[in-house]
Amino acid sequence: MRTGRLMRQPSECRATAARRSPGVPRGFTLVELLVVIAIIATLVGLLLPAVQSARESARRSICQSNMRQLGLAFIVFADARRYLPAACYTTNSAKTSKFPKPPEGNVSRTEHSWRVLVMPYLEEKQSAEKYDLKKHWYDASTNSTPATTVDAGLGVRADANIGIATRSVAVFRCPSAPAAGKVSIPASPDSDSARPAIPVLKVNPGATDYEVITGVKAGVLAPDPYATGGDNSKGMLDKDVVTRLRQVTDGMSKTLLVVESAGRPFVYRAGILSQVNGVPQVSQGVGWADSLGPFKVDSVTPAGIVGATANQGLPFNVTNDSEAYAFHGGGMSGVFGDASTRFLAEGMDLRAFCGLVTRGGGEQTTGQDAAP
Repeated sequence: MRTGRLMRQPSECRATAARRSPGVPRGFTLVELLVVIAIIATLVGLLLPAVQSARESARRSICQSNMRQLGLAFIVFADARRYLPAACYTTNSAKTSKFPKPPEGNVSRTEHSWRVLVMPYLEEKQSAEKYDLKKHWYDASTNSTPATTVDAGLGVRADANIGIATRSVAVFRCPSAPAAGKVSIPASPDSDSARPAIPVLKVNPGATDYEVITGVKAGVLAPDPYATGGDNSKGMLDKDVVTRLRQVTDGMSKTLLVVESAGRPFVYRAGILSQVNGVPQVSQGVGWADSLGPFKVDSVTPAGIVGATANQGLPFNVTNDSEAYAFHGGGMSGVFGDASTRFLAEGMDLRAFCGLVTRGGGEQTTGQDAAP
């Protein structure tokens, strides 16, 4: 044994070797770990809004693409028929006192949506061919010979008009709109439709987030150019009657054709789902085939309630209950008669918006608040 040199303990030797060996990893201290976590959380916090913004931008682009397809379908429809379709066909079309002859485009005097009429021009020919325009949109009888049986998954015959109405049509949906839960379809509360309650339907009707505005109501503005409710107050499309292109005297590129009324049939007011005794409120427009859904601009308060004083109502994005409404931040998309799509800013002037809605009001509205 050599003397004069201090012998080290084995544990001390291992610690010294670890400090001297560059190949042995050293663990994080608790402080270092917390700093790394804080940095990662900060980066996520900075990136998340940007990711969400990019996603919403993509959804808005898809929405505007859908609306452009709708606009083009109307143009092709007009080329084929020499007129634009009615906004909807209601029970009024069956009244001989109002229509001694069947309304143009609806010889059967049945209830239909404008969406059904333009579907053949939307690459939805399969559904359009099976849909029977001689029957109401809610008719549950078979459209085939021989008769088909009830589809267990639907509760109705799949080839019946109401069965076809349960199909999801992507071009009618805005990707920013929330999906609706199960909807119970009551009998129509509106005299414009004879739709009964449909308790046997096991799935929701195919939803739609797009609708047409048939005009502007009296009392929305002061002084009121629409007080008499004449032709100057009408929108691009009208109920139960077709529109000739010559009637759009304000110009196709200056008149709104289709806007968003997203989230239906559930009702939203000021960004909040409207509920009655804990049950979501259901409005008209229960699906893309529903004949009731078109509406007129009304005076709406910031809370989403009809009844604002003249000139004080908000033009859109306060309620989807028979008004224009979107789930895009800061505005709403719309397609004009020439199939151009624009994003309308929420701060848009009410009178300017009404000017874009009416087809023959003579307003000098250029849509300056709208972005392409």
